[in-house]
Amino acid sequence: MLRPVVSEVSEQLDAVEFYYVNVDDAPDLASKFGVQSIPTMVLIKEGEEVDRSVGFKPEEQVKEFAQG
Repeated sequence: MLRPVVSEVSEQLDAVEFYYVNVDDAPDLASKFGVQSIPTMVLIKEGEEVDRSVGFKPEEQVKEFAQG
């Protein structure tokens, strides 16, 4: 599961905001961002998608992704 890893990274990075979306509860949002696989992380800066990661990643890779 990716959520515990992301939770740990979110505690380490104050400058980054993390949001969890349950695609079953928010199918329109999942569709808007083209989420087809779970887990998917989408990095958004200034309202634009700048990176995307699909699948499990270890803590260091999540941290690098979030700081992207």
